[in-house]
Amino acid sequence: MPSTAPLTPPSAPGLEARSESSPAGSDPERALLRHLVDAVSDPLLFTGPEGKILMANARARELLVASEGASEGRRRAVELNQQLFHTALVSAATGGASPVRRRDLSLLDPMEGTDLLFELDCTPVQEPGSPPGRVCVLRNVTDLGRATRALGESYRRLRASEQEARSERLRLDLVLDSVADPIILTDPSGGTVLMNDPAERLFAASHDSGEATRRRAHTNDAHLSSFLSHLLSPGGMRRWRGELTLVEPSTGAPLPMEAVATQVLSDQGEPTSIVTLLHDRTEAREKARLLEQLTTASNELEAKVHTATAELAEQNEKLRRQALQLEQASAAKSQFLANMSHEFRTPLNAILGYTSMLLQGVNGEMTPQQKRNLGRIDSNGRHLLQVINEILDITRIEAGRMPLNETDFMLPELIQEVMAEMDPIIARTKLAVSTSLEPELPELHSDRQKVKQIVLNLLSNALKFTHEGSVQVIAAYELATSTVTISVKDTGIGIAPEHQEKIFEDFQQVDSSPTRAYGGTGLGLSICRRLAAMMGGRVTVQSGLSQGSNFTLHLPRRMRRP
Repeated sequence: MPSTAPLTPPSAPGLEARSESSPAGSDPERALLRHLVDAVSDPLLFTGPEGKILMANARARELLVASEGASEGRRRAVELNQQLFHTALVSAATGGASPVRRRDLSLLDPMEGTDLLFELDCTPVQEPGSPPGRVCVLRNVTDLGRATRALGESYRRLRASEQEARSERLRLDLVLDSVADPIILTDPSGGTVLMNDPAERLFAASHDSGEATRRRAHTNDAHLSSFLSHLLSPGGMRRWRGELTLVEPSTGAPLPMEAVATQVLSDQGEPTSIVTLLHDRTEAREKARLLEQLTTASNELEAKVHTATAELAEQNEKLRRQALQLEQASAAKSQFLANMSHEFRTPLNAILGYTSMLLQGVNGEMTPQQKRNLGRIDSNGRHLLQVINEILDITRIEAGRMPLNETDFMLPELIQEVMAEMDPIIARTKLAVSTSLEPELPELHSDRQKVKQIVLNLLSNALKFTHEGSVQVIAAYELATSTVTISVKDTGIGIAPEHQEKIFEDFQQVDSSPTRAYGGTGLGLSICRRLAAMMGGRVTVQSGLSQGSNFTLHLPRRMRRP
């Protein structure tokens, strides 16, 4: 195995010393030989068995020998080249005289610092009486390598371009096939080059599709050729648009087509192909027909609308006049009811007054039968007075003449008064009537008389529609909303959900038949809701058939006028 000791190539003076020790007759030949070797452009070297450089030409010394005055960069480049050269010899040789054939070796240009690629070719030599050595030639293949790499890159790009072209063609085919309209590409002579699937169904019938289908496809092709003749003739137009009537090959149904053909020109302006796009006009024609029918119907409808508008205007005028008459009649009714209510109350108060005096024994003692009769007169008279008062209240509210008297009052005292006034009625029932007042209820600022009237009405209704069980009056205060709630909860007959809004309308009751079990005008709850709204509150109900009712008056702590 050759030695791995550092290379110590001989310098030029060493070679000259060897020449001086040689016979005088051979000096010219050696000098000529040295000039010839130095003239070779490829580096030439003669190495010993251990890889030591014994002789090198000028090109080899540029790569592997550094003079004493060389720069540090050149020295390092030369040392690296020596190591690379020695490594190539050691790794390739299997014996002292083994050849190294065509092995690539990368070295540095000590002057430029660029990479150089050489092909190393070493041949063993044996001189009589001398140890074996090697003659090594370094052929510069840098340009060849670059050319090879460039060729490989060009080949790779060519393959990539081919692959991209195939991909583009595939994408083009997919795009063309995805278009619903037929597309045909023909050459300048009219021969078909490419067509998408919709076009194939019209112009390229298969052999097993039947004689009639193939004949229709050929007919379509003939019509297309006739259409393209406008572009194929010398001096023809570059773009042509027109109507083309084809048939469906499988069924023979007519297909009205709009055809657009365009020439594709080369850079020199020569026609290279013709692209034809066909668009089915069947749907467009059907839409046009429907549009015409729609236009006719629209005109007829417009005429009817004009007539109906005139009639409607006439009806509106009649309704306006009727509404004015109704408004006048309603005002007259309200005025009449207000007047009649006063007229009714004057004699009725007298009747109730005289009845009360008779019951008190002003004219002497009466028999039990007389007392019962006077009691009935008094009860019915008071009921009639309540009805008259309700009618008077609703007319005053509708006319906007219901006054509000704002005062500060305590709610427990008001509820106590209500319970005291209703005590005779409560005593005649078998109900458990109670109150539940939240502690420390705040003082209210509202119309005390209106609040009392609402609570009286709600409690009276609860007693009327509850045959057994209980009635409870509950008062509470909601701090978050600054709202007072007064609820009258009973266990009476209840109200179905679909009737819970009806009971708040004027003159409305759940049972409004002449044979209804409960009397009344149907104004009580309507008055309650309107009075509550005047004070900035509201009345709500929660009820169900046979589940009792819970009427609640919601009032702000300080009255807010609507």
